[in-house]
Amino acid sequence: MNLWSAGFVLLGITLVQAAENPGIKMTIEHGQPGNATRRTIYFQADRKRFAYQNSFGQRQADGSERPIYGPRIVSITRCDLGQSFELNLDTREYTSTPYPRKPLTREEMAKLGMRSPLTYVSDKPTLRIETTTTDTGERREIFGQTARHVITTRKQTPLEDSVSQAQESVTDAWYIDSKAPDSDIDLYQRLSCDRKWPEGKKSHAYIRAIAGNRPPDGTEFVDIGEAETGFAVQSVTTFKSARRLPDGTEKQLDSKNEMRVTEIERASLDPALFEIPEGFKLVERIEHNPPQSAFLSPPKNLWQRVWGSLADLFR
Repeated sequence: MNLWSAGFVLLGITLVQAAENPGIKMTIEHGQPGNATRRTIYFQADRKRFAYQNSFGQRQADGSERPIYGPRIVSITRCDLGQSFELNLDTREYTSTPYPRKPLTREEMAKLGMRSPLTYVSDKPTLRIETTTTDTGERREIFGQTARHVITTRKQTPLEDSVSQAQESVTDAWYIDSKAPDSDIDLYQRLSCDRKWPEGKKSHAYIRAIAGNRPPDGTEFVDIGEAETGFAVQSVTTFKSARRLPDGTEKQLDSKNEMRVTEIERASLDPALFEIPEGFKLVERIEHNPPQSAFLSPPKNLWQRVWGSLADLFR
């Protein structure tokens, strides 16, 4: 075989591999530009790779905020193996768990120090969550698709005997269809082994408050307007909540979380992205956060970071 023939054979192999390994790479940033955390997601058929670093803001003497980053973390889900893996790239360690995970038993919850699920003492609602969705009618092109400008307001109102606090969030966002008409790629990265939502049923997600041994609130949901089901590519969410202090007074807490998708690329992906690198050690637990020694003082806005992450998860 001459060099020209060999070259065509190798080219043919490369093209076949590219056709057999289609996928997407997506990059998402959270936080203010210049002080943002970045997540990179690789999605391919029955597997997904999710790379990120947790970060916490350290308030400086001059009032500015210095980001402190944790170790580089990678999460890999493999439907073909029925496993999910978490890797700490800095310590070269990883964990392995079955996927999809089974609900914890009471014994497992007790071992982890978690409470058993509490039951309601009454069907009477003690918390109202009202969600108002408004399509502004504005449109623009983002990533080659027509994006919709939608504002979603969510109010949490404690009723009689509630254990929750009043909260309000406003999300100003641009959405595109999660699955374009000419594509079989779903931007929500649903895998074949992910748990399926019941068809035709509407669900709500929220953070449930628990006070001592009292049962959690019975919640009624009020939806105004058609809920947006697209994929958010840009959003700014502001949060307002009140925290009751030991002296009985309330303190107003305000925070803001920004999100933007900076890259959506369709490409063939290297299978090695979804493998455990050679030399990594299997452990029971890996560290996700920076050591306390990295802080000049305990992070004051930890709750803001956690709330922003949870809000993004539920959104």
